[in-house]
Amino acid sequence: MKGIHLVLLAVLLCSQQALSLQCYNCTEEEDVSKCQTTISCDSTPSICYKGGRTLTKTSGQVVKLHSKGCGSSCDDVYDMMEQLVEKMVSEDRSKLELWAPDCCGKDLCNRVAQVGRSLWILAGGLLLSLGPALLWALL
Repeated sequence: MKGIHLVLLAVLLCSQQALSLQCYNCTEEEDVSKCQTTISCDSTPSICYKGGRTLTKTSGQVVKLHSKGCGSSCDDVYDMMEQLVEKMVSEDRSKLELWAPDCCGKDLCNRVAQVGRSLWILAGGLLLSLGPALLWALL
């Protein structure tokens, strides 16, 4: 009987990790497709987010920095990113613009949006590209 209690205790102790939210995680990555690392969120009320910053260097070069990860709330993530931007601007003369983070609450929901493939979109594109030629043939 004690063996069953030990097994149930072990299952309960391990269930927190199994029930935690999974999110993609990367910080200040220029190529968003490289954000493939996943993490388990620690806090109980947690969200996945994706956001970033646009950095305009003093030379005029524009760099987009993508960030993904876990947060306790979308407001907390925005505040954290805003503080980071303020700190970086005070240290450098570059211009930083913050993107509002997109937040969600399902496993791995902060991935890059995939382009939808719809037959209606393909048909519309084909019609728009062939439309002038067909109109010219009719005239």
